[in-house]
Amino acid sequence: MSNSTGRGSDRSGFDRRTFIKLSAFTSLAVGASQLTLPFDIPEATARDKTIPKAREERWVVTSCLGCSGRCAIRVRVVNGRAVKITGNPLSLVSEGKICPRAHIGLQVLYDPERIGSPLKRRNREKGKHIDPQWMPISWDEALTEIANRLRALREAGQSHQLLLFCGLNARSAEDMIVRFAETYGTPNLISENGLDEASEKAGNWMADGHDEGNGYDLDRTQYLLLFGADLLESGKPLSRFLRKWGKLRREKPNRAKVIMIHPRYSVTASRADEWIPISPGTDGALAMGIAYVILSEGLYDKDFIDRWTAGFDSYRRLVLTQYRPEAVSKITGIPSETIQRVAREFARTKPAIALRGQAATNWPHGSYTSYAILCLNALVGSIDVPGGILYQESPRYRDLPPLVEDAVARKGRTQPFFDLRGTEKFIHAKTVTNQIPESILRKTPYSVEMAIGFNCNFNMFAPGPRRWDEALKKIPYYVHLSPFVSEMALYADLLLPSTTYLEEWGYDDPPPGSGFAEARIKQPVVKPYRESKSAVDILLFLAKRMGGSVGKAFQHLAKDSEEWVKLRSSTLVPWEDFLKRGVWTSPGYRYRKYEQIFNTPSKKFEFVSGNLRSSLAKKGIRKRGALDGLPHHQEAQFLGEKEKYPLLLHPYIPVMAFENGSQNYPWAQEIFLPMLGIGWETLVEINSETAKNLNLEDGQFVWVESPFQKIKARVKFSEGLHPEVVAMAIGQGHYSYGKWQKGIGVNPNEIIGVDDDPVSGQAAFFNTRVKVYPT
Repeated sequence: MSNSTGRGSDRSGFDRRTFIKLSAFTSLAVGASQLTLPFDIPEATARDKTIPKAREERWVVTSCLGCSGRCAIRVRVVNGRAVKITGNPLSLVSEGKICPRAHIGLQVLYDPERIGSPLKRRNREKGKHIDPQWMPISWDEALTEIANRLRALREAGQSHQLLLFCGLNARSAEDMIVRFAETYGTPNLISENGLDEASEKAGNWMADGHDEGNGYDLDRTQYLLLFGADLLESGKPLSRFLRKWGKLRREKPNRAKVIMIHPRYSVTASRADEWIPISPGTDGALAMGIAYVILSEGLYDKDFIDRWTAGFDSYRRLVLTQYRPEAVSKITGIPSETIQRVAREFARTKPAIALRGQAATNWPHGSYTSYAILCLNALVGSIDVPGGILYQESPRYRDLPPLVEDAVARKGRTQPFFDLRGTEKFIHAKTVTNQIPESILRKTPYSVEMAIGFNCNFNMFAPGPRRWDEALKKIPYYVHLSPFVSEMALYADLLLPSTTYLEEWGYDDPPPGSGFAEARIKQPVVKPYRESKSAVDILLFLAKRMGGSVGKAFQHLAKDSEEWVKLRSSTLVPWEDFLKRGVWTSPGYRYRKYEQIFNTPSKKFEFVSGNLRSSLAKKGIRKRGALDGLPHHQEAQFLGEKEKYPLLLHPYIPVMAFENGSQNYPWAQEIFLPMLGIGWETLVEINSETAKNLNLEDGQFVWVESPFQKIKARVKFSEGLHPEVVAMAIGQGHYSYGKWQKGIGVNPNEIIGVDDDPVSGQAAFFNTRVKVYPT
């Protein structure tokens, strides 16, 4: 069982005066990032008194990796040290701005406890609190050992028994990992996407055939209906949402209206026009109830519906027979009058966007909720129009040479996916991240002989992480790449020191958001720490060591990561321009591409999903019911009996939680929970009336217990929570690496049960019941 250690400020070595100074510095840095300055004039910061007079000073353009937004940034380097991070004003996605996480990049880079050389495990016993007894070895020894293992696996005809785990990496690294998997001959590249937005993307696939997120024309929209979408806290790309919020609220002649539908009064809710606390897991019902009002009152866009949609009559029949506002009110806890008012506002205030977030979709059957919400945009004609939903364009990097593969690779790649994607269990999954522990422990569909992890930390950020702990023990040989000893790294047989994003070559592009395409360079701001190497270079070195067909496949591809970036990006922009400017942006977005954007059987937006029905038929899955192809609300199945566990756990991602697997950053820790003004711990946030009924006192330590585990933390009363919800921030509770994170706070994922969406394979985070009581 995990225990919180309180504020933990003694670990930081900071007193209040030091923190005030740091806060002032950070505020100055944020302010500086807002200035619109000539790009080629580094003298603009010459008056900055925080840095001594420089012998050498320069600005380097690169891109961030504090989250998957991968924003374009500029880094000020003085005497060979990075001292300041600002936005790149040439980026149109973030408009030269950065979010608070970007400033922490300096502490990511200069973390004093980073790994400096390859480490080999001496202790064969593995476990959560077991010392690996690391022994430094040379890169030559490490690469030779790994290459020999990989070669032996292929020679035994077992290439498919290699797993590749991929966390948050640069796009250039992800592309190289994919290429390596294909050439080596394993179908088992397991990304973190199954813990993120898989259900939202599957909802898109049902409706319009796109297996990716949407962009949003926030400059022109007049109405935002946010279903569980914390744009100002965990939205991606965060810097774009922060910047566009200013335009939505203060820089338009007609201020856009924002409605936040969420069980928790989040940062976004606090800045919205209206917060509507919804009963958890009922967003799909609300979307269908809003559709009822729009349809019954004839408020839908008849021209778009007639010309560019299919299945509308079946959808309308379902909505009008099952989702009257009075019925939906009983499900959602929202008054029917509110449902009717919001529906009329949404339909009449053009253009408008209904936008989804994880709190709405990361549930069992969350794909159908995503589908139902997206359909609202089609009803009011907000598909691919100014101020509406956009279809994200991507940079056209140079195509790679034809894949070089031998018989081993061809056979290996035809083996069943280890995460069961595409089976009846996960009909349309692209990756089922949290299925891996069960497959390892049960050895189904086969056993695993080796795995390599690239900057991932699944046994911190997946629901039910104890399963990951047990599964990682069972992998005969595990290699982990990371700048630090994360929780997942504790189970490695070999630990390889990878570079941070400020030390490596790469190319990147942001997640869907802007619509238009933009590419960003990564280039070293400073020299790599000690013997650190990038993931791209490590894979190139490994391929060379392996020799054979794998070695030949990479022999003429690139000799190092810099050459890899040149190869892929040269179709976009001349190399010297890329180095100097840091970004490439596509021409302006073209709207109403209806002939091109619908990848469905009808080539239209579908209210009855032909893609889903076709997928079920191809897999020989019998039709389960009339609703299989239609958006609908399906009652959530909660983990735990309500009588014993009366509350629902609501984990959330605060703005200063980092996706790179570490929280060992004092600046981020001090402002970890900005809504509460508290850092260095995890709080149990609970509705004040609910807490009083449980005889709790504000500030006391309590147990939060689920059917699976219990954790201890300090309770915080709040008026901003649904009375049936307990909210806890994700990001703390580390048990490995670093005095600024180890043993601080607790990890709510530890008490979450394992469940998933059967269409997308998305892990469910919000359907676990808990009880709260004093320690």
